[in-house]
Amino acid sequence: MTPVPDLPVDRQASRWRGAIAPLVLLAIVIGFFWKLLLTNQYSWLESPDLAYQVVPWFNYQAVQFHQHVFPIWDPYQFAGQSLIGQDQPGLTYPFNWILFLLPLKNGHIAVRYLNWYYMSIHYLAALFCYWLCRDLGRSRLAAIIGGVSFGLGGYVANIDWPQMINGAIWTPLVFLFLFRTLRGMRPRVSAALSGLFLGVSWLSGHHQVPIFLTLTTTGVWLYFIWERGRLSRQILLAAAVFLTFLIFAGAFQMWPTFEYGHHSVRWVGSQHDPVSWNQPVPYMVHREYSLSPRYLLGMVIPGYQDGGVVFVGIVAFALSGLALARCWGTKPVRVLVAVGMAGLFLALGSNDLFQGILYSVLPVFDKARTPATAIFLFHFAIAVLIGFGMDVLRQPSNARLLRRLALILLASGIVTFFIEFGVFLSHDQKWIGDDRVMLIVIASFALAGLLYRESTADSKHRGIPLLIVALYLLELGNVALYYLPHRDETNRNIYLSHLEETKQVADFLRHQPQPLRVWTNMDDVPFNFGDWYGIDTLDGFVPSVPANFYEIEAHTLRGRKLFGARYSVGRKPLFADQKEIFHDSNGLSVYENPDVLPRTWTVHNAVKVKNAADARGHLQDVNFDLANRTFAYTALPPMDQCNGDEVRSSSRGINWFSAVVSMKCKGMLVMSENYAPGWTAQVDGIDTPVYETYTSLRGVMVGPGAHTVEMRYRPLSVIAGAAATFIAFIAGAILCLIPAHNR
Repeated sequence: MTPVPDLPVDRQASRWRGAIAPLVLLAIVIGFFWKLLLTNQYSWLESPDLAYQVVPWFNYQAVQFHQHVFPIWDPYQFAGQSLIGQDQPGLTYPFNWILFLLPLKNGHIAVRYLNWYYMSIHYLAALFCYWLCRDLGRSRLAAIIGGVSFGLGGYVANIDWPQMINGAIWTPLVFLFLFRTLRGMRPRVSAALSGLFLGVSWLSGHHQVPIFLTLTTTGVWLYFIWERGRLSRQILLAAAVFLTFLIFAGAFQMWPTFEYGHHSVRWVGSQHDPVSWNQPVPYMVHREYSLSPRYLLGMVIPGYQDGGVVFVGIVAFALSGLALARCWGTKPVRVLVAVGMAGLFLALGSNDLFQGILYSVLPVFDKARTPATAIFLFHFAIAVLIGFGMDVLRQPSNARLLRRLALILLASGIVTFFIEFGVFLSHDQKWIGDDRVMLIVIASFALAGLLYRESTADSKHRGIPLLIVALYLLELGNVALYYLPHRDETNRNIYLSHLEETKQVADFLRHQPQPLRVWTNMDDVPFNFGDWYGIDTLDGFVPSVPANFYEIEAHTLRGRKLFGARYSVGRKPLFADQKEIFHDSNGLSVYENPDVLPRTWTVHNAVKVKNAADARGHLQDVNFDLANRTFAYTALPPMDQCNGDEVRSSSRGINWFSAVVSMKCKGMLVMSENYAPGWTAQVDGIDTPVYETYTSLRGVMVGPGAHTVEMRYRPLSVIAGAAATFIAFIAGAILCLIPAHNR
């Protein structure tokens, strides 16, 4: 066996340095997250969307993963709805699976793991940007500060929703392989990997960032296809490969979401809520969630923001300015500038004519209802330019440029200081507003001194660049994670507490005859009670619901009866006929609702209704016997008339339902579970159609005699989407491994 020769010493050292740099980056990110990881005094989950929606979603998925179930359906809210189709739970995102498989704490997802998960998202963002900077020829120190900028600053570091951040962190890898394609480095393979990583962004759990990222990369492809004034067939072919991998890689999430979107209604923040798929999101919503031009001052003023954070910082502006001054001839720099400016102008929304044109003509663009989200493209471009700027700073030939920049920073710091001093004097020597504005002066003076010292040094050392990195971290630390609530700030720690306050109620309900369904008063129980405790509910904190459920008015007294909501939870009864059967120490009560239908029953008579209004009329008609008659939008098969049917048993899992029924004659077995495309049924092992009874519930025709009825949730969009994504990942792996093996 021939021994493998040792690598040259310089190559070994280079590889060691290459391995150490990501570890250094990890140490920086962990230190930056000291409030969450190194103490137990702060929380990033104290907001309505996170505590009431995201945490219960994650908890539900984690519990099911520990039971070896992949929960594409959620039976615990609104009588059941597609979990995978909602997109935002992030079920198809592979990195979430690691979180879901971590040990539970008292049957729930552990907050400490959520903290490390949150940090790991930002570390991946920093690491991916580091790799991009290195691939563009930047030094390790320059790549580190670029990674720090993307992972710990801008959009990624200042957005709480993990499903949105997860979509953004793949931007560097998308462009890494896009740039390789344009440089002619295995163009088809690089194009495939670029599309693959954009597809992963679509798996993340939210559509806004992937929409903007897809639009931007499409623009880059179109430009280079026609860059020389004529069609480049080579780049066109690479673009086709990119598009194919994008569609296949993101299919596991995109296809179920597309299907669910056509059968649901969504709350978008307009007076016309909820809106259906065929109704565009009103432009007034885009206008409301645009970045106001006045907050562009927030690029250098910490804390000057309204919703979206645009802060960049003095260090970032100085280094990116150096990149523009000295690296404009580099094609990636010009592309990054175009990408960054496109993101900035898209974020301005209603102040950008072209954003309005795109809203008008591009399909699906209106679904990205928050133009301000596009600012992530600007921050991404700045992060990579910072890496270029750091290398410019370390080149001896740029000493004169550094001295000029130092003078500009010194002058701007002096002007800013006197402006702030004047404001201070004009208010009777009392400071008003956010005192972090003084950091502009501090950063300007400090960076001016460091740049001047670098310009006069006889030899280049790492001390000054390291101090610049530290100064940049100081700037970022006064924005990202700055406002995390401390546990002693009781007025801010008010959201997660609701989850624990309902434990007594949940324990009581678990000891009641099963199956059961509850209606929670959202004023008293404002979070997703069903997903947190695994108890069926008729309400919740979600951005969308199935249209058939919304149209039937399940919140009414008769709706409560139809859906079998035997119990209500709140501080006071919802209906006059309720009886209190439990009261806990936190002031919550459980009320029993009389006269509700069982969870499974049979009917032998059906009425066809014309529309949703007609269906609601039948539901609210006290003379319409819900226990023996159903209504549907389509004519149901004929049924025989008889009495005496018996539902001997029924059981339900996450993605399935089964029942044993004895029928006296042909009729319909009704499950008090929401209907959705993708449900299949078998009667005694023979496939049978699933009908939409009561215009919302699931029903199956059953003949006379004893029968076993089984249902499975198996949407073609999920099965085909999973297969397509799997194929894309396998193909991507093969494309990477085969050339490496040949070499």
